[in-house]
Amino acid sequence: MNIKKIGLFLGVVLASAAMLTSCTKSFCTVSDKAATLYSYEKYEAGKTYGDGEKTKEIVEQAKGKGYLTPTVEFNNFIEAKIVEEANYLITNVYSKDEKKYPSDLYTIGYARGIALFAGGQDKADIASYQLWTNFDKWVEEAKYDPTVGLDKCPDSNYIAFYKQSLNQLVANLTTCISPDTREYAGIVIEGKSWGQAFTDYGLIEGLLVYPISWLIYTFSNSFSVMGGFGTLLAVFLVTIIVRGVLILATFRQTMSQQKMTQLQPELAKIQAKYPNANTNPYEKQKMAQDQMNLYKKNKVNPFGMFIVMIFQFPIFISVWAAMQGSSILMEGEIFGLAFSATTSAAMFNFKGPWYVAWVVFILMALSQFFSMKLPQWIQKKNQKNAPKLGKNPTQDQQNKTMNIVNNVMVIMIIVMGLSLPIAMGIYWFFTALISLAQSLIMQKISTRNIEKNKFAKYKSK
Repeated sequence: MNIKKIGLFLGVVLASAAMLTSCTKSFCTVSDKAATLYSYEKYEAGKTYGDGEKTKEIVEQAKGKGYLTPTVEFNNFIEAKIVEEANYLITNVYSKDEKKYPSDLYTIGYARGIALFAGGQDKADIASYQLWTNFDKWVEEAKYDPTVGLDKCPDSNYIAFYKQSLNQLVANLTTCISPDTREYAGIVIEGKSWGQAFTDYGLIEGLLVYPISWLIYTFSNSFSVMGGFGTLLAVFLVTIIVRGVLILATFRQTMSQQKMTQLQPELAKIQAKYPNANTNPYEKQKMAQDQMNLYKKNKVNPFGMFIVMIFQFPIFISVWAAMQGSSILMEGEIFGLAFSATTSAAMFNFKGPWYVAWVVFILMALSQFFSMKLPQWIQKKNQKNAPKLGKNPTQDQQNKTMNIVNNVMVIMIIVMGLSLPIAMGIYWFFTALISLAQSLIMQKISTRNIEKNKFAKYKSK
């Protein structure tokens, strides 16, 4: 495999990652986003529209840009509309179905958030709501209201800037996967069913993302008395389950790869027979034929590694989406570090527990490095058993290629780890530990099988 082929291989991997990542949809509903936006306002008791922290921040930024900002009359008009709409939701929607809208969660505060940041043509049909429907309607009404009028309304530049600034806060919102309607970190997130995951979001979400998130939710609740360590235990158990499924599903291919490692002495002999395989097409063809005969004789699939990767990749993307989407991780903390925090942001936020994020990242990076390198080190050890047959350009080129691929994969994982939530970094750390144990166990099994075969041959003579 030359440099062009390596580039093509890595390009396919990156393209597949981008494609699968884009296929995993956010579970956040309009109500989830509206509730999240309202949480940014942090209204104090007795405060009304215009007093929200985020709104006041946006107003100051807009003044700096020369935009015409809201007047007191405009703010009072919007506040009256919010109160009217919120009371309607409480009286005619939420109170009608206590099971779907529990009163301890669907409070007047929650209703205010939905009223301000969402809305629909049919007030009673929450599922049809869209962001900004009510606000846009109220802005137009304010222009013709006798107590406000066009001259006391903010200009279109401010309205666009206001909505854009708030939209950015929820544009990449993903932490909305919850089997039950619950409040997480002060935000009410609507419950989603497994059936909804299939019908509303997609096959990958229903088949993999939602079940993995459900496991995280279930285990975290079961060990909630342990606080953050209960969430850590939940991530560990999910790692064991996911890796267990992968090991069982790819066991034959993994054993085939392990046999290939054990066959290195035999492969070295074959490659030594054709020292000019890199330049001589006839020798290259004969060497490939001898190698395939060796694989066939020992029941080895040389493409087993690619089969394993193809099977693992959707699982990896789904775990990634589940870790990013699980609402329960918004509550979990370990040594003050939230499991839902982005690794890079936490590492360089020196006001928070940044050192914990660095420890998690370093442990993840080191464990991934060793888990990737261990099979290669085992292969080198096995090659020492091969007879000294002189320099083989083909073998040297293959070793260099595999070394480059492994190094690039390690670097990719470490770089990607910076953009992942802390929970995903912990998952990768546990995964690497399991991979290390798996490599050692597979090596032990293969060595024992080879010794048995040697003994059987010796006994038959």
